[in-house]
Amino acid sequence: MKRLSPIAYRALFFKHVWRFLGNVTISKELSGPHVVAVSGGLDSMCLLWFAQSLHKQGKIGPVRAVFVHHHTREGQDEDGELVKKFCKEEGIPFKMLHVEGLTAKVANFEAKARKKRRELCINDLRANELLWAGHHLDDSYEWNLMQRNRSTNPKAAVGIPVRNRAIVRPFSCVSKAQIRRLAKFEGIPFREDPTNRDLKYDRNFVRYKIIPLIKERYPKYLKFYSHYANFSTMMLKTNIMSRSGTSKIFVFEQGAVLVGSHYSEIQIQEIIHTYSNTDRGEIITPIERMLRAIDNGKKGPFHFSGGMEAFSNNTVLMIYQQGLKNYDEQIARTLSTLTTNQLMSMSTYKRIELEYAWQNLLQSPDAMLNMPGLVLVLETESICKTLNTSVFNELFPRVSEVCKERGLRFITFQKCLDTWMSKKEKLPERLRLLPLSNLSNLFASQQ
Repeated sequence: MKRLSPIAYRALFFKHVWRFLGNVTISKELSGPHVVAVSGGLDSMCLLWFAQSLHKQGKIGPVRAVFVHHHTREGQDEDGELVKKFCKEEGIPFKMLHVEGLTAKVANFEAKARKKRRELCINDLRANELLWAGHHLDDSYEWNLMQRNRSTNPKAAVGIPVRNRAIVRPFSCVSKAQIRRLAKFEGIPFREDPTNRDLKYDRNFVRYKIIPLIKERYPKYLKFYSHYANFSTMMLKTNIMSRSGTSKIFVFEQGAVLVGSHYSEIQIQEIIHTYSNTDRGEIITPIERMLRAIDNGKKGPFHFSGGMEAFSNNTVLMIYQQGLKNYDEQIARTLSTLTTNQLMSMSTYKRIELEYAWQNLLQSPDAMLNMPGLVLVLETESICKTLNTSVFNELFPRVSEVCKERGLRFITFQKCLDTWMSKKEKLPERLRLLPLSNLSNLFASQQ
């Protein structure tokens, strides 16, 4: 593992978990109130610290903590005091909930204690609160192993759900080792539960007897498990990343287009394998690198094995075979013949009309050759500035040359629609626009 300074590690940890959290929640939920279930152990104390840090940064709404006292072993009073003291120091509201009528000697204690905790925390939730639980990738893998040997429910065998109604598990994307490293760097206090070493409990038997053998033989088991879990939940239609806000797929002869704010690694993998000219291979790591680059504002093109290429523009991701010949030359040639009067006589659009035009393009058989869908903006300089128009697009260099020579500006469909919505008070109801894909009917006979 690359040695990072505490500051660099914190930045990477926050960025990774925050991106993951954004995939399983919506902005309205994040801006609302949050309650963290805290036991005093490493995972939940780090989660509480993480949530409060996000709140201090203004990224999420107010945070409070709940501690469930089971009254079943020595040391739980001290656990509660640790959480209470931490909350007081950090200015976090704290509440202790009490389990009644449960003893450690009862049959199936683990399951019953878990059910009691869940019921108490859920019943204590207030309006619009999300309940944060500290389960991480190792927990989910352990659960997966146990359930595959004692349950016939395919959903249960996948692992611990990332999201279950009001319950969210932000650390499902990180390992125990990564959390422990964060605690060490940040000096986050916690207490070890002595029962965590008792092999009479299934989870401890799996954790200390079975998993060390797997880890020795297959060091990257957690990485591959996480991809397996994502794929399995997608197949079961339980993947939280399939909720609204994720991308829609449009498939064409030459490739595919994903439109939306979030892209599924599994979807990208299947698209690449479908169009690739080589046998299937492990391409998740290059996909992860691409998604990180896109988050950092990179467009591409990104290259994959099998002669595949991807290009990102705003909320449009194109995946296609390298060497794809688009309509750049043809559109540039046609655009250069149009007079200024002809351009200024083009139709005006309302936003909803431009949305219809975009959807029509996505349904056309030659859509891939027009992607990412450029729209000429035939308006004043101030409107072009408000829309943040461009004079260059990597996939349409000849069109870019013509536009630069003639002083024309363009923007993609999706960026225009998004900006028009976010800045509608600064823009007129109608705009004079020319979707460059419309020029395709002027040169269709030449193809």
